[in-house]
Amino acid sequence: MPAITISKLSKQYQENGLIPTTLIESLWPKLEKADPAIWIYRISKESLLDRAKELESRSSEELPLYGIPFAVKDNMDVAGCPTSAGCPDFTYHAKTNAHVVELLLSAGAILIGKTNMDQFATGLVGTRSPYGVPGNVFNEDFIAGGSSSGSAVAVARGLVSFSLGTDTAGSGRVPASFNNLLGYKPTRGKLSNRGIIPACRTLDCVSVFGLQVWDIEKVLHVLDEWDPLDPFSKEGEERIPRTFSDPQKVALLQEGQLEFFGDSNARKAYEKSVRVLTESGMHPVPVDLSPFLEAAELLYAGPWVAERHLATSPLIMESPQSLLPETLKIIRGGSELSARDAFQAQYKLAELRRQADKIWKNFDFLALPTTATIYTQEAISKNPIELNSNLGRYTNFMNLLDLCGCAVPTAFRKDGLPAGLTLFAPAFHDHEVLRWAGEIHRTAQTGAGLELEFEPESYYQAEEMERIDLFVCGSHMSGLPLNKQLTELGAEFLREVKTASYYRMFILPPTESLPLRPGLVRCAEETVSLPGELWRMPLKNFGAFMLKIRFPLGISQVDLQNGEMEYGFCCDPSGMGNCTEITQWGGWRSYLAGNPIDNPINPKGK
Repeated sequence: MPAITISKLSKQYQENGLIPTTLIESLWPKLEKADPAIWIYRISKESLLDRAKELESRSSEELPLYGIPFAVKDNMDVAGCPTSAGCPDFTYHAKTNAHVVELLLSAGAILIGKTNMDQFATGLVGTRSPYGVPGNVFNEDFIAGGSSSGSAVAVARGLVSFSLGTDTAGSGRVPASFNNLLGYKPTRGKLSNRGIIPACRTLDCVSVFGLQVWDIEKVLHVLDEWDPLDPFSKEGEERIPRTFSDPQKVALLQEGQLEFFGDSNARKAYEKSVRVLTESGMHPVPVDLSPFLEAAELLYAGPWVAERHLATSPLIMESPQSLLPETLKIIRGGSELSARDAFQAQYKLAELRRQADKIWKNFDFLALPTTATIYTQEAISKNPIELNSNLGRYTNFMNLLDLCGCAVPTAFRKDGLPAGLTLFAPAFHDHEVLRWAGEIHRTAQTGAGLELEFEPESYYQAEEMERIDLFVCGSHMSGLPLNKQLTELGAEFLREVKTASYYRMFILPPTESLPLRPGLVRCAEETVSLPGELWRMPLKNFGAFMLKIRFPLGISQVDLQNGEMEYGFCCDPSGMGNCTEITQWGGWRSYLAGNPIDNPINPKGK
């Protein structure tokens, strides 16, 4: 099923006759079936079709985001729609669009709706909402991350091509990482915050969730406009002159500063991600990054919580019961801070910024794990404050130190959940960050997000050529040792299938680097249908997959029981030697479990 990236949709509009009305009609059933917790407010089908027809009177070449579906976090104003910031008692109907929303609509994009969020953007978990909890797209028992939870899940579920969130402490990077997306956090003031409910007004940034860097660059081109009505908007590029090295030098945390809170899967994914940096052409070097970690501790321990209290007044003072308990506990602490506290924290931050500047003199970028771990929804419900704080260890400092960055999916954990790094640099080096985020993403080959099928399919026949279906019947099946070779390259499970009844299965000789595996050989006589699985992989990743296959295994066409033919693993008979036949067991899982089939055949190879 084709992904709805901006690049692919734009091509369909310009070259293949797709029109916005067809897009909306195709998208609507999926919107109706999707988890309602993704949204706080969704635009009606009638209004979406009106918008589509309006665009059809325009030229797709005139509008850079013509017919592109998007979503915004529900702390952003949309004219005629409610804004709640995740709090029903706070809700009002906006009269005008937030500046960034207005720019996107003027560029031809189609707003699908306003997404769920941690109340008042206070949280990195995505569970602090009275409107429900969006589940992680890879395993709904786990959190989707926040506070921009719905914005991330809407993209990852294939409901929109991109979305906007906000990022004060990591709210645009954490949910991106948890849902295998790119999450771009710009330089403070680069994008307008006018018409957005603030969390910490001096630190807030609009963030962009996307499936590929090209999409984010396209959106940034539309949004990157100085707003004279936003007092925190920065005009021009207040750039620190820097000369980039070749290869790009990237600072990493020293071993003693890495913390994964006991999560061995997160550590192993990080180690894999560091290798991706090197493979992408960068030069990573572990150094002492204490100034960044110390700055991270200031965000909630310092006076910036007072900004959250100011943003929610007078509601928090007059009606504290309107806030969720965790939100109230955090924000209420801001009322106790003094001007003395504010100045002390600013002095400390200035010292840390000066120390950080010394590190920037020797490095082009820094790269840290986007998060140290991930938690289940159940775990968060039992310990909401401490576990939320753990998620901000590698994100909280970025806006305090005025940096720009992009979360990049770089690996899959052993449990199948995505993980990644955040690449960042000083203010106004956004395009350099995005350029290298793209290189890292392409090298990692993780794939991003889920995909959406449109009708009529004739529009997308060319897109279908970009994937390949693979039949597997051994250690590459779900839950078995080599399955990660598929998932790490973006393959997705389709269904269980069986071979036609003229194949035999043998145990291949073991190796030091590979687990016990079977080999499938086509034969002339009748045998039994052997079970397996069908997986779909991005065609661009197939070459990397082939490099992992060792003789006598190879990829050929396999006949299935239903009469279809699919590419899949087969063995070269010349490499079988004295291998033991296990066809009589009726499949690899049955052999591993020690359960032969009821009607064993008479194998010749035994």
